[in-house]
Formats: sequence, C-alpha cells, structure tokens
Amino acid sequence: MLRETDRFVRFHFPELSIRGAWVHLDESYRALCTGRNYPAAVSHMLGELASMTTLMAGQLKHPGRLTFQTRDPGPINLLVMDCTDKLGLRGMAQWHPEYLSQLQDPKMSCLNGQNGDEQSRLVMTLDAHQFSTPWQSHVPLVGQSLAEAFAHYLVQSEQQPTELYLAANGQQAAGLFLQKMPGADEADEDGWNRLCHLFGTLTDAELLSLDPSDLLTRLFPEELISLAPGQPVHHAGERNWDKVRDMLRSLGQPEVESILKEHGAVVINDDLSNLEYRFSAADIAAIFAQPSGTGTAAGPTLH
Repeated sequence: MLRETDRFVRFHFPELSIRGAWVHLDESYRALCTGRNYPAAVSHMLGELASMTTLMAGQLKHPGRLTFQTRDPGPINLLVMDCTDKLGLRGMAQWHPEYLSQLQDPKMSCLNGQNGDEQSRLVMTLDAHQFSTPWQSHVPLVGQSLAEAFAHYLVQSEQQPTELYLAANGQQAAGLFLQKMPGADEADEDGWNRLCHLFGTLTDAELLSLDPSDLLTRLFPEELISLAPGQPVHHAGERNWDKVRDMLRSLGQPEVESILKEHGAVVINDDLSNLEYRFSAADIAAIFAQPSGTGTAAGPTLH
C-alpha cells in the first residue's frame, strides 16, 4: 500500500464529539525550500507553519485564501505562509545571518527572542469571497514553538480546547490537530482527557512516517474513528508571465530600460511562490511592443 503524501484528511470521533485533522507534506514542502539555502531550523519551522496553515485552510467553509504571518525579534524574524481552500501553498522565511551557526541546529528554539522589547506577533488574514475586504487578526505569539503558539491562538479565538502537534525534518512536514467540540463532556466526560493523554505520547517519527489510518489506530486503539476522504495539497508556484509583463509595463519603458542598462537583465523574484522571472533586452523590447494582457501589477519584487 502506497503512503499518502501531500494530503490533508479530516476525521472525528463519533462517540466523543471530538474532531481532528491530519496533514502530510512532501513535494509541496520541498518546493517551498528549493534554492533558498535555509538553515535547518528555518526550513523546519517553515515546514511546521506550512502544516499548520494547511490544517486550517482545509477547514475553510467558503472559497478563499488563509495567510499566517509571524514576526519575532529572534533569529527567524519573519515567516509567511498562505494556502487556498484548494490547498495550494506558498510561503517564505526571513532570518538574521548573524545566527547562522545556531540555526544549523534543527531543534533550536526560535520564538520569543530576547533581542529587544519588540513583542512577537501572529497575524492571520482571511481573504474570502464572501467578505468585501480581508479579515485580519493580530495576537501575541505565545510559546516556545509554533505548535504552542497556534494551540494558544486557537483556544483563545475559538474558545474550544485544542491539541496540536507539528513536525518537519527538511524533507517532510506533518501536523495533527484535535479539538473538543460542544457536547463532548455529555458524550463522555473522560473522553477529552483520555485522548489528550494518548496524544501526548505522539512522536515526530510516527507523525512523519505513518498514514492517518495507521497513525490514529496506533495512537487511539480503543476509540471509534471516522476518516473523511483525503484532499491533495500542492505548491502554488504556478508561473504567470502575463501578470509580470503587465507589472513591467506599469513601471514604464524608461524605468525598465534603465534597470536593464544597469544590470544587463531585468530579474523579478516572486518570494512567496519561490519563482524567478528573467528578461533580456529582446524580451523587454517585445513587452513594450505589445499591448497589455489581463494580468495585474501586484506581487513580485523588482531587483
């Protein structure tokens, strides 16, 4: 039997009024890191954030895009990850080069740095089709790990007890989420405590190596569990040349040609999608000889 990779699966315990979700990322996670030269701690933390964002985006009830951003005065100062309701992932990290040697340790604790009084923040943005403007939430980044920070955030925002486990090893990333629903105590007054005790025995190796059915059966052997059909997860790094050409046209031919003269080529980096667009002199001439396409000017960063 082939393992489920790049998959998101929801499940619930029908006798306990407790729900959960599982995600495992392979190629989609590696695509986030390709060519970035992230130190081990950075790539691991990015994988954990990718898992967390997918766990939440997979439960969106309407079409849209969910974005999480962490800002911290410590070694990893910025993490950004977004995921659509179709489970397309994009993301990036920024880190301080002076911490390079420490960041080579994948187990380094990177949150709540002590380099100043700046408060660590977690920002969630939901851009859903039913909203006229994106909805945004700013909360303190509480905890020494992303799992602790997001478990605290979910308990505060949803007012429901939550357990969360995130893991990444540079090649794979995964997450497991449990949440106590209203009526759980009436269904089984000891059910949530029993599951939390078993949840606490979970290891990185189990989460990263086992399919959801095998993992949940091993973790909760005495419980009745119902799994929903899985959904595929992918890296949303699709190129959009028309969008980038229209952005160059919006800058104007004189400015683009001055960049071309200075650097010999025009290079545009789309950091979230981990893509590079490169234009030669002939490419630039062709762009300004043609009418605009249908793309928009937002997104990439010009170098």
